[in-house]
Amino acid sequence: MNLDVPFPSVSLSHTPTPLEKMPHLTAVMSGPEIWIKRDDCTGLAMGGNKARQLEYYVGQALQHGADILLTTGAVQSNHVRMTIAAARKMGMKVEVQLEKRVSDRLPQYYDSGNPMLMKIMGAKIHHYPVGEDEDGADNALYERAEVLKTEGATPYVIPLSGMHTPYGALGYVKAAEEILQQIAQMNLTFDAIVL
Repeated sequence: MNLDVPFPSVSLSHTPTPLEKMPHLTAVMSGPEIWIKRDDCTGLAMGGNKARQLEYYVGQALQHGADILLTTGAVQSNHVRMTIAAARKMGMKVEVQLEKRVSDRLPQYYDSGNPMLMKIMGAKIHHYPVGEDEDGADNALYERAEVLKTEGATPYVIPLSGMHTPYGALGYVKAAEEILQQIAQMNLTFDAIVL
């Protein structure tokens, strides 16, 4: 399968990522031999597998002429952090909606880690009420997109965790292709591959 032709994408990550043997984990588990695809090495905003799906979401957004990305997630969301980094890398504006999914956190939880990085990267941050469901969160994004359109912007919404449309899955199909190529190049055989 060749994903390079029909689906717009941009380059956001350092791929292919390494395929590495995990001898200690194999020993702890008493076998079988375990290998891991090191998507922590993708490079975008400290790495992670979200870079793969964002290559397709951002490609789609740019094809539609978008100048601003919108997404939502929990306060410490890696997806949100990486979406901001992707937007900035491509010269786009970005607004994010952070959901306070739990109400018993210390105040510093909301200003450290990913929220601190989000602010450093210059995202406009909105907050969403505790207890709202995923559909409600996505609906709020689409409502914000309509407001931005009246202000002359061309927004593109990436729904909660990027899981509601097919573009995100394309990044993982590409990862599976990489694994198969690496297995062949390294002359390996596996009994099972878990994505």
